[in-house]
Amino acid sequence: MAVGDALGATVEFMSREEIRRTYGTLRDILGGGWLGLRPGEWTDDTEMTLAVAKGIAADPDHPIPHIGRAFTEWKETDPPDIGNIVRTVFRIWETAGLNHEQWHIAAERAHRELNGMSAGNGALMRTLPVGAAYRSGEDVYRRAVEIARLTHWDRKAGWTCAIYSLAVRNMIDGETDRRKAFAGAVRRAQEIAGDDFDEIGDIPLQTREQDLRPTGYTVDSFRCAVWAFFEAGDFEDAVVRAVNLGGDADTIGAITGGLAGVFWGFEAIPPRWLEKFDSEQRARLDRAAAELVKVARRK
Repeated sequence: MAVGDALGATVEFMSREEIRRTYGTLRDILGGGWLGLRPGEWTDDTEMTLAVAKGIAADPDHPIPHIGRAFTEWKETDPPDIGNIVRTVFRIWETAGLNHEQWHIAAERAHRELNGMSAGNGALMRTLPVGAAYRSGEDVYRRAVEIARLTHWDRKAGWTCAIYSLAVRNMIDGETDRRKAFAGAVRRAQEIAGDDFDEIGDIPLQTREQDLRPTGYTVDSFRCAVWAFFEAGDFEDAVVRAVNLGGDADTIGAITGGLAGVFWGFEAIPPRWLEKFDSEQRARLDRAAAELVKVARRK
């Protein structure tokens, strides 16, 4: 997930044509981009994923206040970029004097303030820890949706997170067919969510390259990531395909990287990408992974 974020940050907000003219095909973590990052520096995608992992590890049965606290700790570091929906939720949460149990109140208010436009990909980008930590379909679905709704109130945000997390869990549990992992995830999510889910349930299974739009809308980002994952021959191929779509490239790269990492494993990540992370970055990622393993093994 982190290498997809760091690779894609270079070309965030560029079009496919601009990427081709500038890089041909971007294959190396170069930094720069509109945020002026150093090579290997990641964005809010990875920081918020680490916050979700930290909150789940603190109390798997009641993670919301702990995740919320980790979000505010990250915000206090004055990060270079915070997504508009998340920023709006932060502002409402702070000005209303809400506590860490009340993030969903702020998210619902933000949804109204944004005229119902809260189906951004800022929840999907951080959802990988859910599928890694929780094991039953019901737990994965419920946690994915409630963690998404900390900031993104629209049901589509929660549903894309649920399908993603269920597919991750299916692959961790041994499913070696990528399409079957997603088909099973969609089927399980539909069983839990009911009829309302039909409007989005087939999205990841009917993705064609000509339909891809690498925007910040969670459904568009999900289509791009699943397409890159399905079409790729290995980890590097998946992430390179994803980020070279342009648009919200760091987030689409992160989403794809999470899926590809679960499927092909850590050893499949190109060493030249891992070498861009310093010792502190690696230690943070290792701690988060170790804590999620502990949660998954607790029952």
